[in-house]
Amino acid sequence: MKTLGVVILPSLLLLAACGGKGGSAPTGQVAAKVNGEEITVIDIRQEAGTATPSKELEQAALRSIIIRRLLADEAVKEEIDKLPATAIMQEKARQMVLVDALTNKIRESAPKPSRDEAQQYISDHPASFDQRRIFLVDQLIVPVASHDLLKAIEPLTTMTEIEQLLTQRKVQYQKAVGSIDALSISAEAAEKIAQLPDGAVFASPENGIIRVNKVREYVIQPVTGEAAVRVALSQIARQRSDAIVANRIQRILEVGEKSVQYNAAFDPAAKAKGAVKK
Repeated sequence: MKTLGVVILPSLLLLAACGGKGGSAPTGQVAAKVNGEEITVIDIRQEAGTATPSKELEQAALRSIIIRRLLADEAVKEEIDKLPATAIMQEKARQMVLVDALTNKIRESAPKPSRDEAQQYISDHPASFDQRRIFLVDQLIVPVASHDLLKAIEPLTTMTEIEQLLTQRKVQYQKAVGSIDALSISAEAAEKIAQLPDGAVFASPENGIIRVNKVREYVIQPVTGEAAVRVALSQIARQRSDAIVANRIQRILEVGEKSVQYNAAFDPAAKAKGAVKK
């Protein structure tokens, strides 16, 4: 669900309802004007995140755009846009928008999976379909997902050992009880968890944190028929597009990085050589 700026700034809601003075009223595909600049129906759909927003969502999206433009215009009046830090942030935002657009374009090039592929996928991953499991797990939630910490946790086999490691390293963590639905993770991961012996622990880094899990128990809730086919098609499509994006980005970086010119003090190759010599 898209979060609109109007929610953050409720005191400014009435701004959208105020008609502008002077000039002709907007018509057709122009929904409103802010300081002479048009806000079109396309702008509203983009803001709402759908081509067919409800009237309520349409109005909320329009208000959000109006508020943002008014505040941005005021920032320009105060010449905040000319500050060096602002220019850097603007350029970063522009780059991120382009990266997202490129990623979406690459994803759209992925071939769609067939029903036959979906049926084979269902057959190959029973832990996510015919034997779909929902696991109840004891968890340690660690707000630091460093590679070094993961490597240290990897050979440990009990929650007690992992807690001792975290305590020794003075890494804070929280205990919790959670659930893992096989359909919420990759089919490969679901198969691996299903095959773990009783009492086994496993770590799953996600979004900058580490979750260490120990399965208490599980229930089986099968997914079959057309529901299973829809899930399989979705998972195959996501995996395929992820792989295509990763491969394309890797190729872009491999080619592009050859043309990067470094100051000697920042050259990673020089730093690597210096580390080897030591």
